[in-house]
Amino acid sequence: MFQEARLLKILDYLQQHESMSVGEICSKFEVSRDTARRDIVKLVQEGVVVRTHGGVALPELQKVLSSYQDRLIEGSSSKNHIGQLAAKLIHDHETVFFDVSTTVQFVAEHIQARQITAVTHSIDNAGVLSKREDLSIYVLGGYLHTQNRLLYGPSVLDKISEIKADKAYIGATSVQSDGLYYPYEEDVRVKKEMAKQSDQVILVADHSKFSAKSRFKLDIDYVDIIVTDQSISEEMKEVLDRKNITLFECTTNNAQDGVE
Repeated sequence: MFQEARLLKILDYLQQHESMSVGEICSKFEVSRDTARRDIVKLVQEGVVVRTHGGVALPELQKVLSSYQDRLIEGSSSKNHIGQLAAKLIHDHETVFFDVSTTVQFVAEHIQARQITAVTHSIDNAGVLSKREDLSIYVLGGYLHTQNRLLYGPSVLDKISEIKADKAYIGATSVQSDGLYYPYEEDVRVKKEMAKQSDQVILVADHSKFSAKSRFKLDIDYVDIIVTDQSISEEMKEVLDRKNITLFECTTNNAQDGVE
């Protein structure tokens, strides 16, 4: 098992059990104590865990991401409006990447274009898209992350690098003037590879993302279009203008906060 996949599994375990010893890492993943210690060092350096006597634990004040199903409900009206507008940018016969994001899922639900090829590592996106008999769906295979309902691992990145797409729809946990931010390093790698392999990258993000914070950055220069639900700050608009990023604001009266 590659280190990145093992680190994600360690984080999954910590979300359920809060702490994990070196011995438990060795036993669960059949690795040496030296390998387990290197995993711990990597996680500590990335700031997602704290070292304890004999292992690691989640920081006491860390806000653990809510389940995918909960996130889908939160801010659903705003995300639905975003999805409706963003889906209109897809044309017949295009190949499109669909990122794992509850907002991106609303894009999938509103597609009107026909005969497109959809590429995704999201179980829920695949389910939504499968209702359309005229679409071709390519699911990127890997390890299953049950909480966030996605497939992950080196094979996902390898397959993305072999596919050329017309568009990529991505989400974000945080949108700042210097970039998009995500809770896990693997998130950035997947988004970056999708962006490199696409002619156009469309970020769908509700207003709450522009005041949120997260950890790992994807340069905002990868983005071509941003679709959001409320007016953003003038400072942010100036940044987007300088970088030739097109902004669509589908203003709604829903002021609920959302998450990716």
